[in-house]
Amino acid sequence: MIRSLVCVLACAALSASADPDLQTPEFDTTPDGLPIIDGRAFASWDEYTSSDLFRANGLRCGTRAFDDAFAESPTDCGSRTNPADQYDPSVALYRIPVVVHVIRRANGSGSVTEALVQSQIDILNEDFLAMAGTLGADGNDARIEFYLATQDPAGNPTTGITYSSNDNWFNDRGSYWTSLNWDPSRYLNIYTNSASGALGYVPWLPHQASPGSSEDRVVILWSAFGRNAPVGSPYNQGRTATHEVGHYLGLYHTFDGGCGSTSCYLSGDRICDTNSDSNPQYNCPLSSATCGTPDPIRNYMNYTTDLCMREFTPEQARRMRCTLENWRVDLADRVDACAPDLTNDGSLNTADFFQFLALYGAGDPQADFAPGNGINTADFFAFLAAYQAGC
Repeated sequence: MIRSLVCVLACAALSASADPDLQTPEFDTTPDGLPIIDGRAFASWDEYTSSDLFRANGLRCGTRAFDDAFAESPTDCGSRTNPADQYDPSVALYRIPVVVHVIRRANGSGSVTEALVQSQIDILNEDFLAMAGTLGADGNDARIEFYLATQDPAGNPTTGITYSSNDNWFNDRGSYWTSLNWDPSRYLNIYTNSASGALGYVPWLPHQASPGSSEDRVVILWSAFGRNAPVGSPYNQGRTATHEVGHYLGLYHTFDGGCGSTSCYLSGDRICDTNSDSNPQYNCPLSSATCGTPDPIRNYMNYTTDLCMREFTPEQARRMRCTLENWRVDLADRVDACAPDLTNDGSLNTADFFQFLALYGAGDPQADFAPGNGINTADFFAFLAAYQAGC
C-alpha cells in the first residue's frame, strides 16, 4: 500500500517538477515508423534528432527528475548517496539477465535484428565494465555485467528476445508492458519502440516508485538501439541504453538539481565525484563550465553525443551497486571474488574445472568469464587464467 501511494505521488511529481521550459510534444509515427512531432513529419530520425525541436523539448532522454520529498528512501541510495566501501566494485561481480522486447509496427517497420540486440548487450558490458580496447575503456569498472536471458520465467530455453507487432504499442501507448513483461524483479526488461519521441527513458528511478512492478522498464528508440544503429550519428553507438540503464540502477542526470545547495550527497545528482552541472550539455562542449568547474561532459548521465561519453565515476558505480543491493535485490546474480570456485566449497580443485566444462558445454552464463560475444574459447582461457591465479 505504501509503495503504491509512493508511486502515485512520485508519478504526479514527475510531470510537475520537470523543467518548466520543456513541453511534452504531440507524437505519432508514419507507416514507415518515422516521427511526426506536433504535426511536423520528419524524413528520418536523423533529421529529427538534429532539429531544434528535439533539443528544445529535452528529448535526448525522456526521464524527468522529480522531487524526492515523495520518495520512499530509507537506504543508502535513495534521495541521498552513501559511497560506503561495502558497495565498492572489488567486492563482487553482479550479472543481470536481460530480456529485450522488440515492438514493431504491424507492417514490420521499426524492427531490430538479433545481431543489433546482441551488439547493444556488448556495448552495455563495454561501458559498465570499462572493457579494454572498447569505447568504454577510459571509464571506471562498475563490475556490473549484462547477458541475454537463457531461460524464460517458466524455465524454458530462450534467446532473451521477443518480437511483437502492434502499431499502438510501437507508438509507446497501450500499457504494453502488462502483456509483455517478464518478472521485472528478476529480469531487466528493455523495450524498443518509438519511445514517445525521445531516444529513451525509464518511468522513474527505483527508489521513487515500485521497482519490480509490471511497468518497471527501460524504453529505447528502436533506431538508436545497438552499434551503428540506423538513427545515424551522433546517437548511433548504443550510449542511449547505457544512459537509461544508469537511471534504472538509480543514477540521476549530472545536471539534476543544478549546482546543488547542500551536501553533494544530498543535492544535485547526489554524487560528489561528478562536477556540479546546472544544464544538460549537447554535442561535446569541452569548455562548458556552468557551475564554475568543468562540466562532466564525458559522463554517461549527461546529454552529450555517444562518442563524447566515456565514463561512470567511482561513486556512480557504488550508487548503482547499492541500488542492486537495496532496491533490486532479486535482479542480479552475485559472483564473489573467487569466481573460479564454481562448486562453492571454498577451495579450487579439479571439481571446479569439470564444473566449468559442464557449464561451458551447456552454454550456461556462469561460464562467461570473458564478457561479450556469448560463450566461446575466450571464456575457456579466461577461466584457466583465473583458476591458475587462485583465490
